[in-house]
Amino acid sequence: MNTDYYAVPEQLLLNNPAIPIHRIDSDAFLQYGTLLDPAPFSPLVEQADRCTSIPFSGTIYETTHPDLEPYKESLSLNPYFNGAEVQVGYCNGHNVTINGAEYHKSPELFIAVTDCLQFLTSFNFLDKYETLDPEHAELFYFPKGSAALINEKVLHLAPLSVHPGGFKAVIILPKGTNEPIHEPYPSQAEGEERLYFKQNKWILAHPERTQLVSQGVHIGLTGTNRNIHSL
Repeated sequence: MNTDYYAVPEQLLLNNPAIPIHRIDSDAFLQYGTLLDPAPFSPLVEQADRCTSIPFSGTIYETTHPDLEPYKESLSLNPYFNGAEVQVGYCNGHNVTINGAEYHKSPELFIAVTDCLQFLTSFNFLDKYETLDPEHAELFYFPKGSAALINEKVLHLAPLSVHPGGFKAVIILPKGTNEPIHEPYPSQAEGEERLYFKQNKWILAHPERTQLVSQGVHIGLTGTNRNIHSL
């Protein structure tokens, strides 16, 4: 594939002079995941573009979608997850801020249906399961159609918009991830337990992200709620 495919748009770099934006085919990405050949995922990208929409504002995440689920068989996705059954969902919307950080104890297969960005942070920067400085997050550009297997415990959240019209992405995870937990930890939970929010989902919120804070997500991101400027 032409390496220009992964090149960060020059105008995006000019709009964000204070934030390095990395290519996902660069060495900087290696600690966070594995870049995959996008060709096999093209039919899934086309279907996701047809059958999902971008909300007027904010973001939407659905763990599964009936028009996307059939692709888990044709694409043989289970080997990416050590044979575990998977779910094929999506995350669409408008977003320009980091807002928080979550991790899973499994890989996540991320497929960009439109151009988008992601803040990724090493698990090593999570301090005592209590705080995370968003300045440690690195920003990556995912061109439309690109696919990557994000390593387990890499901290991330919703993608960020490259274009004013918003973003679309397919999210593939082990079945049951992000579903409600049957026995939530008590409010006085400590350590990693305080971050456990949904099945296979541990999360921290920035205090400015009231949507998460109001749901009881642990406030753990310190400092500035980092933001980007779209095209």
